[in-house]
Amino acid sequence: MQSAANPARKFLLLLAALALCAIPFLQTYENRAHPLDEDEIYWVGQTYYFHLALNRADWANPDWQLLPARENPVLGKYLLGAGLRLAGLQVTNADWLGIFYVIAKDRPNAWGDARDQAERQAVLDRMTPATRDRALTSGEFEHPPAFITAARAIMLLFGMLATVLLFALAALYTHRLAAFLAAAAFALHPAVVAAYTEVGVDILAIAFSLLAVLYFALIERRVWQRSSRPALTRALLIAAAGLALAFAVGSKMNAVVTGFLSAALLLVFAGKYFRTRAAEAKDSALALFAALVLSLIVFVAANPGNYPNPVRGVRANIADQQRSLEVQKGIPAKRKPLRSAGERLRAIATLTAFHPAAFALVVAAVAWLLFAARRAGGAFPLIALWWVIAFAMVTAWLPFARPRYALPVIAPSVILLAIAGGGVVDWLRQRKISPR
Repeated sequence: MQSAANPARKFLLLLAALALCAIPFLQTYENRAHPLDEDEIYWVGQTYYFHLALNRADWANPDWQLLPARENPVLGKYLLGAGLRLAGLQVTNADWLGIFYVIAKDRPNAWGDARDQAERQAVLDRMTPATRDRALTSGEFEHPPAFITAARAIMLLFGMLATVLLFALAALYTHRLAAFLAAAAFALHPAVVAAYTEVGVDILAIAFSLLAVLYFALIERRVWQRSSRPALTRALLIAAAGLALAFAVGSKMNAVVTGFLSAALLLVFAGKYFRTRAAEAKDSALALFAALVLSLIVFVAANPGNYPNPVRGVRANIADQQRSLEVQKGIPAKRKPLRSAGERLRAIATLTAFHPAAFALVVAAVAWLLFAARRAGGAFPLIALWWVIAFAMVTAWLPFARPRYALPVIAPSVILLAIAGGGVVDWLRQRKISPR
């Protein structure tokens, strides 16, 4: 009986995964050949650094000092570039990046102050003269249409990956049906739909964040103890967690939420070990520490702009990104900046749950999970800790009410709602009350 049930369960899980993958596919299908907007042009242009780093191995090229190279991490650019390369496409010069700045050139304050203007002009100076002149005089920029469909296909694949990973992560904590509903809600959320239908790195960052948190959960459970080769399994898990974290933050800086989560978990396990001398807490703490160190090494070493002074390179990366955001705040026609804590709170609630009242349900789910863990004498729940860190960091930082900026909060929110919903169903079953 058991042997018959296992194949059926695996078949149902496969059907669930295929159904979840169909959501991003259907959402993306109609948009697959729409013209690229200016932000998408910018991100396709960023694959120029894949060409420099991996096609030409030119890590000393002066273009590594241009603003686009410094204001965003490189691993996401490499992934996009690799995807285009598999489709037989390459960005081999700074033309795409320059076009992004040409588009914004005549907007009030779009190029910022004198220093900002000089940095943007430096990108235009590196463009092919004929391309630059044509763009400045007639606003034209020619590129093969294949770039559009190939770049959007990459977004689709990572949208599918993120959706399935959220399902797998949620299934560790609640019923598979609740996990499926959470993943479907995630895939249909407007912010998530925008992330996998528009060319960018946000969906890459959230996919690798989900993968990293999934590995953190497996480390927390010390799954290597159930392996016939525990040392090898533990080493592979550490390497996978470290690489996933590196690619999350290396795609988008707001994925540093996941890095802070790993550090917080490390402190939780270290604290438990110093209090109780429990060997399992020490094992998890050491595994997380090794994964965190590996992720930092990969993140820093992958960017030629970090040499010869890695500390200065990382600091410049963060500072340049913040300066670019400040320039955007000065563009009145572009978007309205959020100036106060109250505005940011309302924005994150609306972007995550569409209305502050609905967002209160997410907060209630966090409170319920914390209460249940405390009552059971357990540790701070991983997903609740993830949500608290994401909510605090994103709310403190949020510069504009852009849906994609809320992605680090949306992912743990839907999982928390699934866990709470599964808990309510269990509570009703225990009391032999059938939900209507």
